[in-house]
Amino acid sequence: NFAVSNLGVDSPTLLSSPFLLITLAYWSDRLGFSISASEAASFRQWFHAANAKGRYSRGSSETLLDQDLATLRDGGSPVDLIQRLALQVGRLDFTAEELVGRTSRSGAFKTMFLAFRQDHARDWATNLEISPKHHGKSDVVEYHHVFPRAYLKKHRADVGQQAIDDIANLAFIGAATNKQISDRAPADYRNDFDSAVLAVQLVDLTDDRAEAAEFERFVEQRRAAIVRRLNEFIGISGSGAEFTSS
Repeated sequence: NFAVSNLGVDSPTLLSSPFLLITLAYWSDRLGFSISASEAASFRQWFHAANAKGRYSRGSSETLLDQDLATLRDGGSPVDLIQRLALQVGRLDFTAEELVGRTSRSGAFKTMFLAFRQDHARDWATNLEISPKHHGKSDVVEYHHVFPRAYLKKHRADVGQQAIDDIANLAFIGAATNKQISDRAPADYRNDFDSAVLAVQLVDLTDDRAEAAEFERFVEQRRAAIVRRLNEFIGISGSGAEFTSS
């Protein structure tokens, strides 16, 4: 219930590792399920940072989980978990360089979904808010390549597959809308949808940004915007390991 209501995680598909739920359960139990607002806020920061950075999907997952549970067992707090995470990943905020080449399998991608859903991102055609739990084939949320793969293969053969699948080229829409767009050029399909709906997912196809020749510029600008939104969503200010106070 805490994961769903406080963290916005209502499906295991939004986790970089299910071990995150074990830490949540143990922390809650240690507190006797009597949790203050400040404790809930600091745990939220650790949880989303650990999810985005892939705390339990790097190296020995069970060893890292044991370390975190031991920290809590010895009287540690989410702040101590944050410090341990910082030792592992170096810096807790995201940089644009760090997101280059990240794909739909990364924790950053799953956190991007959570951030966009918090902003009430909707399917571009149906106006249905994105969710991993929709029923019906047409409304199942899929990730869409803003510059479709087939389109880039045809008009920008020099762009590699990793660049095409970069999360800065991915957005969340329903299956029917994805099929509607198919392999059409962004300059072609952008007029089918409200630009404000696209903007919620930081997709800007105005001017010449929708042209194949401008793919790299589009990705670079959107990646920078995604970085800002991820850091804001997690609760990181400045650079390095500085978290906002709650």
